[in-house]
Amino acid sequence: MPPQSANIHNHEFCPSGNPVPEIQFSGVSPALRIIDVRSPGEFTEDHIPGARNVPLLDDEERKVTGTLYRVEGNESATRWALRRLNQRLHAFREQLMTQIPEQSEPVICCARGGDRSAHVVQFLIQSGQPAKQLHGGYRSFRKSVLRQLERCDLAQLWILDGYTGVGKTDVLRQVALRYPDRVIDLELYAGHRSSILGDLGLVPTSQKQFESMLAAALTRVDEGAPWILIEGESRKVGNRQIPAALWQKMGAAPRIELIASMEQRVRWLVDEYDTGDGWKQLHERVDRLRSYSQLGDDRVDHVQRCLEQGDPQSAARCLLEYHYDPRYQHGDEKNFQIRLENHGASLACEALVEQLELTTENPQE
Repeated sequence: MPPQSANIHNHEFCPSGNPVPEIQFSGVSPALRIIDVRSPGEFTEDHIPGARNVPLLDDEERKVTGTLYRVEGNESATRWALRRLNQRLHAFREQLMTQIPEQSEPVICCARGGDRSAHVVQFLIQSGQPAKQLHGGYRSFRKSVLRQLERCDLAQLWILDGYTGVGKTDVLRQVALRYPDRVIDLELYAGHRSSILGDLGLVPTSQKQFESMLAAALTRVDEGAPWILIEGESRKVGNRQIPAALWQKMGAAPRIELIASMEQRVRWLVDEYDTGDGWKQLHERVDRLRSYSQLGDDRVDHVQRCLEQGDPQSAARCLLEYHYDPRYQHGDEKNFQIRLENHGASLACEALVEQLELTTENPQE
């Protein structure tokens, strides 16, 4: 704990209306510790990468404060919130100070650079701990994300496409290990495999988290590289919508088709859906396909029986043949510049990189 923390025990949380030192988001370096004092729910939806959450109010308290603000006004809401905070000030203080590295000046962030972060900065400064408020709060970060997404300019983008289960994601991530600045991994950012069954064993992100991670990836992309690789997706990855500028680039990008045998696809799909706790989740999720899939009730029943009998391979084959493959075949007609068989992610990665290097070095007229 920093030595400045000794003085902090002598103060109550009694903020004033005096201005506090600020810092613009553009001036925040990775070395600075950002402390986000928004509620846990706000923080979970999205936050500045690397920020630590020390909430002034929990989710329920924030809800009550908002109601008081709308019904009785700002003074009543502030008074109630301060009373609640001072009841547990010691715990808040200890949590706050454990997140501040020694001899550092943390940046305090709230939603819009308003009272919450200003009050915490005042509290710290009065206690002998230097601190600054992030001007504009989380919203300033959010604006920078949207600007990055709007100016997406990837002329060298290539789409890795193919039927479900051919191993596109594994190959993409093998390429990313070799060329981390040449890969955009939409499914990683979404926490979703982009189908109705695509969140099994994963934790989907919010739309804002998805966009923040994508924007960060775009800033890391080597725009001078001869190719940038991204997996082919529909407009939505799960429930996360691909931003318009990137979607437009994807629509115009050359495509690579990854190919694998049905036996390989069945094996890889079973591995993908295996959450380690049996097939209960998949059994429940497959039931949702009754309403709109070409599977039909009889095949849904068949898939569920296979899972109940410990035969996920037959279940996967049925899903591929009667659900996934027809949807892929009925999509837009695709012209592929490269076709590649997947005999394992590492081998496919080597072959794909070689083909991309040759194709981009000697583009077709």
